[in-house]
Formats: sequence, structure tokens, C-alpha cells
Amino acid sequence: MKRSFWLNVALLLGVAVVGVIVYFQPPADAPVEHAVSTLTPAAANSVRIERTGRAAIVLHRKQSAWFLVEPFPARADEFMVQRLLAILQARTIHRFPAKDLARFDLDRPQARLVIDDQRFDFGLVNELAREQYLLTGDAVYALSTRYGLALPIRPEALVSRRLFAPGESPVRIAPPGFSVTKAQGRWVLEPAPRDQSAEDITRWVEEWRFASAQRIEPGQQGEPQEVVRLELSDGTHLVLGILSRKPELVLLRADQRLEYYFAAEAGQRLLSPPGTARNEHANTK
Repeated sequence: MKRSFWLNVALLLGVAVVGVIVYFQPPADAPVEHAVSTLTPAAANSVRIERTGRAAIVLHRKQSAWFLVEPFPARADEFMVQRLLAILQARTIHRFPAKDLARFDLDRPQARLVIDDQRFDFGLVNELAREQYLLTGDAVYALSTRYGLALPIRPEALVSRRLFAPGESPVRIAPPGFSVTKAQGRWVLEPAPRDQSAEDITRWVEEWRFASAQRIEPGQQGEPQEVVRLELSDGTHLVLGILSRKPELVLLRADQRLEYYFAAEAGQRLLSPPGTARNEHANTK
């Protein structure tokens, strides 16, 4: 009896295994997905975007960070770069021979993306299917339009809006009229206020450290009338030009030749002594 019991158990297990295999095995007529690249985002080292009548946009990876190198040098926004590299992992069931390219508008592509040595040409958009035809290698693929939409027209869209790079940590910040300096592990405001909390000072420093602009523009407005002087933890001295306070705060990083645009309220907090702008805002309510 024991022998027949275990035999039945083995048969049931066998049936279960076969059932699982049949359940998860794709049907014989299932469409085949085609990868558009064998590259991976982690292995990519260069990106080039070309559009007719516009200067090429070029990015290079340096160690673990991406930088814009053409048409001007700047730190790149990591999220925006990863949107570009996402095409390397794209897959589709729609693949056609690279013939009669004119019917896909690929004889004169709208845009070209080059990642390392692989070229991607973007052509006609099928509005009904929300797909765009892409030429790479010896084939044309129909992909989601999100890959083409990830290509910026202006290089500024790829620039990091963070005022400071990850390794840039201020230890002294001196806007016009006052300064905040890190001394013996604590932040000191000068001239010394009568009633200023350490929490207000710390919050103000953190806002500077992680300041992120609403937008970035190439520097071209001229000489600043005022400046913010900073010292970084590695001893580097940095001067930010104040080009405008209203209707927006515009700070010029001359070392990068870039202008950083902040909302007026954020600009007031950055240029006022810690806690001052917040208190004034509360009193006006």
C-alpha cells in the first residue's frame, strides 16, 4: 500500500510539473520581441544628439557622472540622461527590413541619437498607434513615441539644475550684508543676531546646499552688481554673481558660464539672514 501511495504522489507531482510548464510556456504563435540594441545603459560612455539646423548636443561619462561637453560644458542631469539611454533596453514585435526608407520618413530623419558607436535615426510618428519608426543597424523598428520625446531640442534641458555638484559642500556662504561660516562643527552667523536659533541657520544652509533652479540658461546678461562669496570644503573659493533679484533671482556661476533662475520667494530666503524671510512671510499673513 505504501508503494502505491508514493507512486500516486509521484504521478501527481509529474502532472503538476507538466501543468506548470504548459502554463508558463508561450504559445507557439506568440509574437517575437526584438531588442534594438545589445548595449546597456551602464556600459554607455557617450551620447550625441543631432537635429538639422541645430548644433549637436554631446555628452560624455566621466567616472560615474555625465557631463555636457557640446555646445557648452556643464554638469548633466542624471535623470534626463537615463531617459536617453532607455532606448538601449527597448524591445518591439515590429521590425522591418531597412528598405524604402522614405515611407518611414527615415530618408531624412527628424533626429539622430548616437550612443557610443550605435546610431538611431527617428522618423515618422504613427499617431494612431503612438509609435515612431526608428532605423538602427539594418532594420526599422516601431517603438513607443516616448523615446523620441526624450530627445531635447535645447541643450539646457539636459543640464543639472542643482547649483552645486555632489562633491561641492559649502563651509562658508556670504551673501551681501552677512555671512554663515562653519567653525568647530557648528554654523556661525555674522553679524551675530540677538535671537537666532541653530535650527534656522541649519535649515538655511541646507537650502543653499541643495538649491535647485527652476531653469538654466547660458550666461549672457553681463556683469553682476552684487555677489555671493562661498568657500567649499576642499578650500575652493567660489563667487556667484547676482544678476537680478526680481521678478526672479538669477545667479551667475561664471566658472560654468551658466545662469540659474530661482523663484522670487526662494531667492529671498537664500539672500536673507537665516529665518528672516520666513518670519517676514509669516507676519504678512
